[in-house]
Amino acid sequence: MAREKLQRKLELKPVSKYFGPKDITATHDVILLHEELEAIHLMDSFCMYQEDAAKKMNVSRATFARIIKSARKKISLALITGSNIKVHEIKNEFRVAICSSSNSTLEYANAEAKYIWIFFIKDYKLKSSNCINNPMYQNKDEAACNILPEVLYDFTTNYFIIKNIDYDLKISLIAKGIYPILQEEITKDTLVDIFQ
Repeated sequence: MAREKLQRKLELKPVSKYFGPKDITATHDVILLHEELEAIHLMDSFCMYQEDAAKKMNVSRATFARIIKSARKKISLALITGSNIKVHEIKNEFRVAICSSSNSTLEYANAEAKYIWIFFIKDYKLKSSNCINNPMYQNKDEAACNILPEVLYDFTTNYFIIKNIDYDLKISLIAKGIYPILQEEITKDTLVDIFQ
């Protein structure tokens, strides 16, 4: 049985929620989750240790490490690629994409599977799901790094869970503000547990 999800403490109220370059017109937004901004603030503004910052946010140290790593990657990529940074205003709300061989149940598969399930999670509870056709299924003409990030971005996806991932797809996803999570196995019942 899954343990009870701890409510994350997010106390930071940013003055601005949208940042971008002034010398060019940015074509993409990198979505920085509220919890990622909070983690950056605690570690880099207050110079807290991860253990202390994790306690302040009411998460485990491992979860905090994942959050801070994701935040720093997104900020770094936004600076390098000239993307806007948009702070996600609603806490504890995100979308997760998973490739599947079936459109009736989640049958975890690789990036070229026939379907993609998109799960909406709010307050660390599964609220809804949507299954779409995967444009990479039997597509030998295009690279996943050119197609999947665009599709997932259109569905406002925050995370992409997959067994293994090539470098190009990983970088393309992160550039769109989608954080890939490597997971050997995943089911609908264990999905929310990954984020605890």
